[in-house]
Amino acid sequence: MTVTSTQELTPPILDELELVDWSVGDDPKTRGRIAAPVSAATGSAGTVVYLEVDPGDRIPLHTHSAEETLVVLQGSAIATAGDQQGPVTVGAVVVAPAFAPHGFENTGTDTLRLVGFFPAGVVINYFDAPVAPFGVDTFVIPVLQ
Repeated sequence: MTVTSTQELTPPILDELELVDWSVGDDPKTRGRIAAPVSAATGSAGTVVYLEVDPGDRIPLHTHSAEETLVVLQGSAIATAGDQQGPVTVGAVVVAPAFAPHGFENTGTDTLRLVGFFPAGVVINYFDAPVAPFGVDTFVIPVLQ
């Protein structure tokens, strides 16, 4: 029998993440906070993003080079994914195919909390205006690290 050593499992805890404030263009309502606890920067082939959007604010329509699966952890919103739109609440799973415009408008009174999952590979993000603090409208997720 071969004995192997193991390392302690230390997964990221969403409530303990260091979030980055973001905004898009000049619209004061396109803003929130984001972290990428899992990405190429952390040695993973896939990417996980965590987003928070305050009541009345929104994630504007944007696209990615890969499919994104998003889960609503808290709050309520109007979600858009491609040509579909509708209300979502806690537990909803939204799938945005690659290059399908998608976004969320927080219509509730609680902070909207989402977690998004991307498959393995480089994910390029496309917005219609520069995203602060990055200063560009096209970027790869590890830029968040």
